[in-house]
Amino acid sequence: MDIAKSVIVITAAGSPTGRAMAEHFCSLHARVALVDTNCQELQATYEACQNAGGICLSFVLADKSTDSISAFFQHVSSEMGAVDVLINYWQTGQIPSLLATSETEADSISDVASNLYLFGRGAAFSMLNEGRQGVIVNIPDNISKEDYENSLDSCNAIIRGLTQSWAKELAPVNIRVAGVLPTLRSHSNRRLKHDPAVNYDMIDGAEYIVANDSFTGRILEAAS
Repeated sequence: MDIAKSVIVITAAGSPTGRAMAEHFCSLHARVALVDTNCQELQATYEACQNAGGICLSFVLADKSTDSISAFFQHVSSEMGAVDVLINYWQTGQIPSLLATSETEADSISDVASNLYLFGRGAAFSMLNEGRQGVIVNIPDNISKEDYENSLDSCNAIIRGLTQSWAKELAPVNIRVAGVLPTLRSHSNRRLKHDPAVNYDMIDGAEYIVANDSFTGRILEAAS
């Protein structure tokens, strides 16, 4: 895919990784649609992309309901052109333990649905309706230091499973699905090394997937 001729949607664009991802693809001359529910953080990303000379528009979602996300993709198509790429960024990137409170469990399950499934579904329908041979790239957040190893295993498993399932489902309509996952690195003292707020190897991995038309149903692993 020619990135410079693509319309790229970046979810959770107000987050540190979302902002860095947006600036990166703007620097490659893509048309970038920024979406988030946090107006202030989204505006900061928009200004950073504008200062970098990027072509972008920002879209604030009132919520992450099916209707809001569907309307968002319609707005992007009408204002920027058909969507070619979804950078499907799961900002929370964690699932609760089996012993977590019911409130925590419900919030986390809802988060998976809205941040991964609904955006992925919206992008797939948008690409299908516009006749685009697009690509969806699933990316989890950098995990907090607390319980890092267990959280990394669980969120990576979710990304890996959804990516492979969606890739099989969307292959007949020529929509690619792939993912980029962080990996653990350890020092000589065997302590786990925590990734910084932004893992730039994951951003490079997303670019590689978008640019390579044969990459689908697979996962890139990115170390910090």
